[in-house]
Amino acid sequence: MLQRQPIRIWVFALLLATGVLPCAGAELPRLKVSDNGRFLVRQDGGDHSPFFWLGDTAWNLFQRTCLQETPDQPGIEKYFAVRARQGFTVIQATLVQGIKPNNYGHDPFRKGDSPRAKIGPGPEDDYWDMADRLIELGEKHGLYMALLPIWLSSLNDKDPIVRDPQVAYRYGHFLGRRYGRKTHIIWVLGGDPWGKGSDVDNPLRLAMTRALAEGIADGVNGADQQDGNADYSTTLMSFHPKGGHHSSSELLHAEPWLDFNMIQTTTHFSVHNYETVAIDYGKTPVKPTLDGEVAYENSLSLRQEEPQDRRIAPWDVRRAAYWAVFAGGFGHTYGHRSFIQWTRKGENTGRGGDVPWYEVLDAPAANQMRHLRALIESRPFLSRVPDQGLLVGDPGTGDQHIQATRGDGYAFIYTPTGRPFAVKLSAVSAERIKAWWFDPRTGEATPIGEFEARGEREFVPPSSGPDSDWVLVLDDAAKGFPSARGVSLNVSRAVFGGRYCESI
Repeated sequence: MLQRQPIRIWVFALLLATGVLPCAGAELPRLKVSDNGRFLVRQDGGDHSPFFWLGDTAWNLFQRTCLQETPDQPGIEKYFAVRARQGFTVIQATLVQGIKPNNYGHDPFRKGDSPRAKIGPGPEDDYWDMADRLIELGEKHGLYMALLPIWLSSLNDKDPIVRDPQVAYRYGHFLGRRYGRKTHIIWVLGGDPWGKGSDVDNPLRLAMTRALAEGIADGVNGADQQDGNADYSTTLMSFHPKGGHHSSSELLHAEPWLDFNMIQTTTHFSVHNYETVAIDYGKTPVKPTLDGEVAYENSLSLRQEEPQDRRIAPWDVRRAAYWAVFAGGFGHTYGHRSFIQWTRKGENTGRGGDVPWYEVLDAPAANQMRHLRALIESRPFLSRVPDQGLLVGDPGTGDQHIQATRGDGYAFIYTPTGRPFAVKLSAVSAERIKAWWFDPRTGEATPIGEFEARGEREFVPPSSGPDSDWVLVLDDAAKGFPSARGVSLNVSRAVFGGRYCESI
């Protein structure tokens, strides 16, 4: 009987030993696009180590959280601590959502002078002081912050920031100047522009978006002139598009400020995001891409034609993640319905957001996402490409779709339902192959054996049916990759102690 063992995450051990992963509170390395244009890497001296984007969506973080414990929620540091311990690397949040005050009643902008920031005289008496603290907490816990300056779909064409690009530029400049020294900030423009006329095919919205990008870059670089000649090399930017399998690449791919594409598949059961990722992957110029919003755990489907008596399950979340990454994504973003509107005690924020956020920090799929990151980081990272040519026959569609990827000396093949499949072993450049079954639910691996890399071979996963997804791992035996007995990313539940501040 084959022995099951925790799959090793030797890269984590190496990075921790060499100090590449900073200790909590240390300044994080800036990120940049890799030389091959497919991934993000850390700018840590001469060694650009690969960066896996494992994101979490916390859109209303800046509006609805508190620094201290209150009757309806714990202090926000609990959230950052758990996500860091679960292996997340990025928090996606909106600095200003709907131009509303934060949980302390502080407005982001001056009344009648939006979006001119409202700044108080003290160190902790305005909206932006609170924003500073939240951004610093992300850094403290080793998390990058993907920040949306303002939620695009919450604006109308009468708002000054939409009517006048100079207003948008000034707001972007304020943000760039205030946060330019923060190495862990990624800028994400847009914000679910789903309504008619709200997307950047509207000339007003396009001009606003470009002005925001230029303002941020100029603020970071110390320039102050809206002339269309900003230096974007010091910032990392993307755009959050409307939902429904849409990507920023559709309208903005050639923009000079757009470093990587972001997809919004949207929460539903018929998630076929491997198709959207593949479209992005084939575009020129080459830019990294990822699915930045999809299949929120515990949510009802947002498609009325789909069943409204069931919720998005961990299997739905895992399928979306493995499909997208194996199809060419440089990372993936997880989400849970209770974090969309930041559900607090006694609230129901709709579409399944009926459990307080702090009670679902350890939701099953939230803990399972670490296994995807661990698997990807366990093999040479920057050589990985999608490759359906590994498969013999039709990869299937819908829930049956099988997705393959390979890199230097290895291949991963994901089957969402445990459907058997055949592989062209000669497509893996090796003389002999070691094979494993990787379990996305547990992060464990079962060795299959070692054999010559010739001809075709059928593989039958250990189980089949819904919630029986598996990854076949094929290694070049000569590469000497560590066995499954190495260091695992075994992160236990967070235990919290210490003091929470009194509410303001």
